[in-house]
Amino acid sequence: MSELSAHENSGILIAQAEHSAVPTTTAEKAPEPAEGGSEEPGQWVFFGYGFLAFLLLTILAIIGTRKLKLVPKGLQNFLEMVFEMLYGIPEMVMGPRGREYAPFVSTYFLFIVTMNLIGLLPFGKAGTASLSVTLGLAVVAFVMVQYYGFKTHGFRYLAHFAGPLPAMAVLIFPLEIASEFIRPVSLSFRLFGNMYGEERVISALAHLSPNFPIVPLFMLPLQLLTCVLQGYVFALLVTVYISLATEKHSEGHAEASASTAH
Repeated sequence: MSELSAHENSGILIAQAEHSAVPTTTAEKAPEPAEGGSEEPGQWVFFGYGFLAFLLLTILAIIGTRKLKLVPKGLQNFLEMVFEMLYGIPEMVMGPRGREYAPFVSTYFLFIVTMNLIGLLPFGKAGTASLSVTLGLAVVAFVMVQYYGFKTHGFRYLAHFAGPLPAMAVLIFPLEIASEFIRPVSLSFRLFGNMYGEERVISALAHLSPNFPIVPLFMLPLQLLTCVLQGYVFALLVTVYISLATEKHSEGHAEASASTAH
């Protein structure tokens, strides 16, 4: 009898163990909900909002320049004022010759700022919060810097990477080339890091204060400043790279002699 009861008790224990193991396995396989109840948007979402910024700027430019007047008014006056301000960025770095590159630099500033501002709209996403978008912007800037360099100097532009001393060219050339390729990486990560970090901070504030949705609005002035500042920094750095690639030795000697005379 004792042996039979022992077998019955062991069978009951095994059945209970198997029964309790089923919900545990099911619970382990169940997917965990994403933090905050939402998933990260795909890359095409950021690309779509970037394309929206491009469309808005295109439509604004078409409307503002459709009926040009000698004495500008309304939207034409506003656009001319904006571009005169933006033309000051390359002129500040390169002097009068910087006006040649002002359209390219101004386009970068306007495009980046517009993408950033779209991210402040309800349900909007800043295209610059995606590394794919910022890397694309930086690669285009890199290609154009090399184009302007070869356009100004021809194949003598390659001597720009050899350094001032011919004896050190073998050592300096690979370092300069590596530094040139690092620039788009630093440009893209700088812009992406700032805009993505800003979005994470706002999302964290909204998640921590669900009953007080007005709390993230206190960050709005700082967000606006960040949107404009990041566009300005990106455009300014691109201007500096263009200036270094297109600078002529005669200009450098002239600036050096002028500073010595003063």
